[in-house]
Amino acid sequence: MEDKIRIIFVDDEPNVLGSIRRMLRFKQKEWEFAFAESGAEALALFAERPFDVIVSDIRMPGMDGSELLQRIKQDYHKTIRIALSAQVGLDEVVHSIRSVHQYIAKPCDAKELVAKIDGALKSRDILNDHAMQELVAEIETLPVLPHVFKSVENELNSSEPSIHKIAELISLDVGLVAKIIKLVNSPYFGLPSQVESIFQAITMLGLDTIRALIVGTHLFSMYDATALPDFSLSMLWEHSFRVSNLARSIAEYEGLDRLQIVQARMTGLLHDVGKLVLANSFPKRYRNVLEIVTSENIPVYKGELEVFGTTHAQIGAYLMGLWGMSGDVVYGIGYHHSYDKFDMSVPMLVSVANMIDHQCIIINKEYNRIVVEKNIMHGIGEEKLEEWIAHIAGNWEGIVKFNILDKEMISLLRL
Repeated sequence: MEDKIRIIFVDDEPNVLGSIRRMLRFKQKEWEFAFAESGAEALALFAERPFDVIVSDIRMPGMDGSELLQRIKQDYHKTIRIALSAQVGLDEVVHSIRSVHQYIAKPCDAKELVAKIDGALKSRDILNDHAMQELVAEIETLPVLPHVFKSVENELNSSEPSIHKIAELISLDVGLVAKIIKLVNSPYFGLPSQVESIFQAITMLGLDTIRALIVGTHLFSMYDATALPDFSLSMLWEHSFRVSNLARSIAEYEGLDRLQIVQARMTGLLHDVGKLVLANSFPKRYRNVLEIVTSENIPVYKGELEVFGTTHAQIGAYLMGLWGMSGDVVYGIGYHHSYDKFDMSVPMLVSVANMIDHQCIIINKEYNRIVVEKNIMHGIGEEKLEEWIAHIAGNWEGIVKFNILDKEMISLLRL
């Protein structure tokens, strides 16, 4: 029998720890729990035997969560570090703690807490990647969440959250509303009918998709497009929309459940946000990436590996984890270039959607087009891939320049 996952919860309020203990009783067969009321007590327990995950409150007397998580990062770098707090703003976490992998806001129910921990555990290789951590440490300021996102999160965490109230909060940012409505009604999103309001968008797409749209719109609008003239923000955003719609379309065609469809769409929208962080934080080095990509005719992520030792997928996963995106979305972002299982999971769907977009939407004929891992292609098979592409082409009204691959091209993808 495999060892249980060891998780320690740290909070100076005994009633909070008691609540967590009761909430997670159903996970006792899989997880081994420990509870500490101070940073010093937590470190003493670590000295006896390290933990796989630490979930710590931020504001505690004596050693606060920031100091504790920094100590854990230094001495037990393989431990997943999660901040759980309602008393500190997420911007403060982003700015002051480079030792957090995930942030979870209180109050938090058992389902959300388990999902975040499970997702972080699946993504631990990426989140603990040494090259990625060193690069994050070089970034002077990580981007912060838009104010409207925090307002929406506060409403979601209220005792009786209201979609009408959330729509009103988003509508306070008129510019954001205009951008979201325009994007949702673009052919890249593939909706069958026109959307005229944020409330209608939430009703049609669900709140998770709207949250991803807010995050993506915010990130794409905060970067300077002139810093890298060879790096097109609009083309990257359009690509992200197409991948989102492709992943959703395949998931629906295969009859996957609603949660998988929503997560595939969200992951597709956000899968390339790491490129924005890298290009904005290191414009000269990213220019070098683009030069290598052109001269060596390799995909962008391989050029990033040569220059940075890590990729936009890993940076994007780290940032979205820190911003509290669901574990499966973080996992899907982090592995969208390296996933190698045919299992209809979110990272597989986004990997395939990303490949289809690069193969079927030809922006630059000289560009080295993305392929997926051989295990995925062999699992799909040529007939199924033809089916998916034909379904997409036949049901995506308004999309232009979508080239249906012939049998010869599809067979080449399996080599």
